[in-house]
Amino acid sequence: MSKKQPNRLAQLIDHQAFAGSALPQTLADNMRLYIEATTEIKELLIDCLPEEILSTCWVVGLTSEQLTLSVGSMTAANHIRYLQNAYLQILTEQSITFKQLKQIRVVVAKISAHSLSSKKPLALSATLSKSHKANENQALSQNTKRTISQAAEHVTTDEKLKKALLRLANH
Repeated sequence: MSKKQPNRLAQLIDHQAFAGSALPQTLADNMRLYIEATTEIKELLIDCLPEEILSTCWVVGLTSEQLTLSVGSMTAANHIRYLQNAYLQILTEQSITFKQLKQIRVVVAKISAHSLSSKKPLALSATLSKSHKANENQALSQNTKRTISQAAEHVTTDEKLKKALLRLANH
């Protein structure tokens, strides 16, 4: 009698179930719910959110009134928080799943530098830490200076702040 082999293209959870190590049912149900909600969020907000944010955005919590999203950077989290009301309006108007939603909570899920360096060879992590220390006191990059100047010229209305930003960019 030949042993049945799992489909090599199946998802990890299917392989685990085949091997007899399935997740507890409530955890598996929550995972499926979050994956479905993530797919729906990405479809609804595809025209609103930049691709960099959408690619790292995952639903990690969902109640009838609160949606918790995980993103890959603080910039992405701030972007979503800033435009939360607009996104809430889109989600509540265009989806039955999110009809009663009142709040979007955003968390940042970053891989810490410590966990990355523990997976790298010791010599490489030592080199990276030395280069990081060398860059701490380095002047602003041209791109950063340009961004600060543009913000000062086109966004800032306060004259004192505008002058301070331009001084920073030119220093």
